[in-house]
Amino acid sequence: MHNETTRLLGLTGLAVVRVDDAPHDRPVVHLITADEQARTCPGCAVAATRMKEWVTTRPRDLPVAGRRVELRWRKRRWHCDQQECDRKTFTEPWMRFRHELG
Repeated sequence: MHNETTRLLGLTGLAVVRVDDAPHDRPVVHLITADEQARTCPGCAVAATRMKEWVTTRPRDLPVAGRRVELRWRKRRWHCDQQECDRKTFTEPWMRFRHELG
C-alpha cells in the first residue's frame, strides 16, 4: 500500500492517524496498520477474523525533515482460531516493516 505515510516515512502498510505536538519540538506521530494482510497468522498463514485487543508499540524514532519524531503504532492483537495452529494470538507483524526502518 502506498499512501502519504509511505511517501513521508517510507513505511509501507502503515497510515498516519494524527500528529500531536510534544515538548522539546518532537512531534508524536500516531500510526495504524493499513494492510489487510497483516491479519494473516504467522503460524499457519490463515487470515484471522477475531480481534482480541488493541496494543500500542513504539517503533524506533525516525528523523523527519531534520527533526526527531516519536512513533506510536496502534495495532491489533488477533486470535488464530485454527485448531492445528500452535499460535493462539499474534499482533500485526513488526517484521513486515522492519526492513524499511533499517
